[in-house]
Parts: sequence; C-alpha cells; structure tokens
Amino acid sequence: MELVARNFECFPGDSPACQKLGALVTQIGEVRFPVRVGKRNSNQFTYDFDSRLEAGLLAQGAVRTEMKLPSHIRQKYDFAFSFGGKQVVVEVEKANWEKILRDLLKIHIYFQNGADFALLFLPKNYPHSHGEPDNYETGRKLYAQCLESGFGQPSTFERILLVGYEQFTADGERFTSAVRNRLKEEKKNATIETAR
Repeated sequence: MELVARNFECFPGDSPACQKLGALVTQIGEVRFPVRVGKRNSNQFTYDFDSRLEAGLLAQGAVRTEMKLPSHIRQKYDFAFSFGGKQVVVEVEKANWEKILRDLLKIHIYFQNGADFALLFLPKNYPHSHGEPDNYETGRKLYAQCLESGFGQPSTFERILLVGYEQFTADGERFTSAVRNRLKEEKKNATIETAR
C-alpha cells in the first residue's frame, strides 16, 4: 500500500528558517511512501516516510550529511542534510503529538552540536482510533507556548521550521480514520484468503 504526503506548509512563515528552507520544502510537491499494516498492535501501520522525504529534499538540491553527536546523546535525528552552506537536521513526528516537546528539546541539543537549522515534519491528519489529530496545529501551539513561557530563546526557535503536510491514499482520498479502518479490514481479509 502507498500513501502520499502533499500540501506542505511552513511555520513560522517569517522566520530565518523559512527564508532559508521554505522554498526547498514546498518545492517537493508530494512524497509517495509505502505503508505496511502490521499483524500486532491492533494492526498498527508502519510508515516508510522518512527515507522518501529525504530523497525528495535531495532531489531539490540538498546534500546528505551526518552530524557528529556526543556519545551520551542516545536519540539521533531522523536524517540531516546541508543546503546553501548550512547544516540542517530533520525530525519527523508521524503519530504522537506528545513527543513534539521532546523533539523541540532534541533540536536544541542538535543546535549545540553544530546544526544551523532544523525541520520538524508533522502530519495535519494522522488517522487514529480517536479521530484525525492535527499534529501540525498542535506543534504550532506548543511552539508558541514555549516562547510565551520562556522555554527556549526566540533566537533559537527562529531556526526551527515546523512543516505540516496532509496524507492521502494513492488514489487521492484523504487519509482518515474510516479509510484507515477500511484498509486494515482489506488487509485482514486478504490474509484470511491467503491462509485458505
């Protein structure tokens, strides 16, 4: 099965990060990526989005790179690239809005270790048993709350670009909880047929 990410949107739109990276991100257009329906965890979906997203950025002129991080930093970024002489780290939070604050903290650590900018990709529609949370909107609110409460400096946050995107099926249907459930059923029925 394949999904499509499109309609990339950047926040904040007037930041140095957006000035440097906004056009690079929006020129991707769309990212097609495979999805697998697992047999465990309530047929959890496994997304292969990160590598396809990286390929889309590289196709626009970014250059793959690695950042050397101290050994005590256990959580590594999803991928990194250089663009226009700047080092950029990328975090992709596909499902859990609760991890967005942790991603922002990790990005601060990457900045301390040489990154110039960071991209945090967040879906606008992540189908879940409780609906389709808009992680991008949640990220925007958390970004603002961090600045309002003094959690980080404005000069640091202006180097972070949140990127929202919408998810669709390969035939253009918006990826909703109902669509997700239908795809799980189709997978389950195909597995039963194969077993016969």
